[in-house]
Amino acid sequence: MSTNNISSALRRLDLSDFQQTIYLSLLTEGKAPARILAARTGMTRPSVYDQLKSLIALNLVVELDIDGKAEFAAADIKYLDALLEDKIDRLNQSRAFLSEALPSLADSLHTVTPKLRFFEGSDGVKQLLKDIMWHDTTTLQVIWPEQKMNQVFDELFLKWFDERRLKRQLTIESVWVSNAKKVSDTLFTSGAHDARRVLQKEKNIAMGTIIYDSKVAFISSHAEAFGFIVESNEFAQSEREKFGALWQLAQ
Repeated sequence: MSTNNISSALRRLDLSDFQQTIYLSLLTEGKAPARILAARTGMTRPSVYDQLKSLIALNLVVELDIDGKAEFAAADIKYLDALLEDKIDRLNQSRAFLSEALPSLADSLHTVTPKLRFFEGSDGVKQLLKDIMWHDTTTLQVIWPEQKMNQVFDELFLKWFDERRLKRQLTIESVWVSNAKKVSDTLFTSGAHDARRVLQKEKNIAMGTIIYDSKVAFISSHAEAFGFIVESNEFAQSEREKFGALWQLAQ
């Protein structure tokens, strides 16, 4: 595998530029302590340690004890291949789950060509929510399976999201799907025109859904958090109709 191929693989794994620089330095110039890596890369030593920590967690870098001093080396290249295989597997699982959970999307594809963006992992799904912040003065229609979404988002992040969307004058109409006797009374209800209903009976809703403008965001806690945004006027209208039906069922 050439250096160019390795760089391409690292980008596909969504490694930051700093992480790529550290890894390629170790791979091409050999093991080194953090002090030498900082000199090689022009990064500060604290930043080098931060990048090394994340690369070690990915099994791309190993820490060595040489004469009582810590040095770092690139791990066997097979671990890079394993990470790529794992990403491919997770993308295939996401795609299979998408096909299973959203048959209506497949039907829509016969008449429209929606734009589709995938987001992986908890951090990726948080980026998905941040896409909404590019919009102003619109109404978000939200289907929120509370227990499932609690596996993806912590309350602090959701409160941050709530504060930011209020600044952008985004109103929320939400249907909370929950078997709990009491749902959170602090989220999605702070605005003067916000409205919320709760659907407490059993309902097979696997994903959180946010409809805004011509976009529909889907969020899943299935196995590992992932999400995607579909951009299509026709599909968004179809999902609004489904939201309206749930709104009528909820209390």
